[in-house]
Amino acid sequence: MRTKYLFQLALAVSLSFTVLAAVPRPAPGVRPLPGRLPGRIPGQPVKPQPISWGEKQIVAMATITNIKQGPTARSFPPIFNHALTMKIESVLRGDLKAGSELTANHSARQQQKPAYPEGKIVVALSNVRGGLRIEALEEADDKKLRSIRLACELPLGWKSSSGKIVSPWQMHKDRAWPEAQKVDAKHFCSATGRPALLVGSGTAFSVEKVPPAKEIKWTNPDGDGEYKITVTNPTDKPLTIEALRRQGKRILWKESLVVLCQGKSFAVPGSVGLLRPSEPVVLKPGQSISTIVNALALEGPSWPKGGYRIEFQFCLGERSSKQSFYYMSRHHDVIRSGLKKQVN
Repeated sequence: MRTKYLFQLALAVSLSFTVLAAVPRPAPGVRPLPGRLPGRIPGQPVKPQPISWGEKQIVAMATITNIKQGPTARSFPPIFNHALTMKIESVLRGDLKAGSELTANHSARQQQKPAYPEGKIVVALSNVRGGLRIEALEEADDKKLRSIRLACELPLGWKSSSGKIVSPWQMHKDRAWPEAQKVDAKHFCSATGRPALLVGSGTAFSVEKVPPAKEIKWTNPDGDGEYKITVTNPTDKPLTIEALRRQGKRILWKESLVVLCQGKSFAVPGSVGLLRPSEPVVLKPGQSISTIVNALALEGPSWPKGGYRIEFQFCLGERSSKQSFYYMSRHHDVIRSGLKKQVN
């Protein structure tokens, strides 16, 4: 009996080593590419959430004219990739042109292959890394369109809920906007009285990463959180930018810009509200102005552990730019801690 037991034990140990040997191991020195790690993105909801149209960079009415199936990722659930060609019927937000045709990529992580509507759709797109990406789409109907149109009339980061409109500066309360300053606007923040101000047509808005002081391989390919935000007047006439405020010669970037991250709206770190009346910035023909914002100073996002990508959407009025950032916690946690001490 003892001999039989020892034989079974030896066999079990042998099988366990066989299974372990069959598990592939990464080659020495091989590291995963930044942003290619498996699993759910930190801060991403487990269940699908309602579409936040007010946070979308580009929103349009369109009709799908062609569908080209791409590769399907064998994850669980699988990720279905398609290239959709669409004819733009009308534009609710963004710089697309009605009547134009474009092709954008759509990825859907779900059990079943997506079925696309045949009639008119409302679609949200973003421009990331030089290509158009479809973030959401659904069949258009009158009831949905009313709420979507309202969301697109508001500056990015503002929200409408239960008949009330709130701005990203609601935490400043009566310090967010001088009560004595009256501005002609269609919508106002119910918590602060701040008017919903837009950039308007003609203005160019761009965001670019600032190279890090020291580049570290596999650690900070997208820098250390600093972004240069530039507003330009490319026309031959002066442009008034209501969404960008100034007091005298001082441009109030921190009281004008908003950052979206993980479905939440954030005022730029250092924002204290507008206690005195302000004026819109006026740009001369060909004039450009810039500022630097460090996204790692934000308080509130769920920061990744290890190495993972996180997205920041920098907004001014209805204009925005979405940036994908590779976050390495052992490096960027230290930077965030230092920025927090500077603020405090």
